[in-house]
Amino acid sequence: MTNHLCALRFLYIQTLKRPWSIADTPYPKKRYRLPTILRQEEMAQLIDAAPTPFYRTILTTLYGTGVRRAELTRLKVSDIDSRRMVVHIQGGKGGQDRDVMLSPVLLEELRAHWRRLRKKSLWLFPGNRWHSGDHPMDDKMPYHACVEAARRAGVKKPIYPHVLRDRLGDPPTAMDQARRPWHEGPSTTHWLLRLGASA
Repeated sequence: MTNHLCALRFLYIQTLKRPWSIADTPYPKKRYRLPTILRQEEMAQLIDAAPTPFYRTILTTLYGTGVRRAELTRLKVSDIDSRRMVVHIQGGKGGQDRDVMLSPVLLEELRAHWRRLRKKSLWLFPGNRWHSGDHPMDDKMPYHACVEAARRAGVKKPIYPHVLRDRLGDPPTAMDQARRPWHEGPSTTHWLLRLGASA
């Protein structure tokens, strides 16, 4: 759309030597699409179907914090504040920093993930094949984790990182959910109820 407007502006001003106003330019109607929403059972199946523990932690963190894909890849170990039970998001959308709530369940998942890493790194999700690089993982990996888990789980809906974020909602909703009492539960469904928003 921006390129089309620039082309029109150039045509009127430079070629036709006529005045041009963006206010008089007609715009096509914006199309609104309903987001993909997963039921609680589908979310449990998705996380259970993660092919590796690394992918499982990626999906769990996306779901439990509501962070964006790029924000997830840039998370550092120092961003996990277990004393205040928050995750520091640095340089998020619009270059803004913010804190999201860290649930006790997610904290334990991240600690187990950290113990599994072959080489400790500055980054919470290190890059390279063995997750031992001195750089963060590629920002396509969260997408691959979603697609592969969905395929293994038999979920037919299109799954991508933002779908897990939509399950949780915006940061205020995440905070409200994180203040709920945490109860023990044997199944993944109970675990999801403790980790994020209810279906």
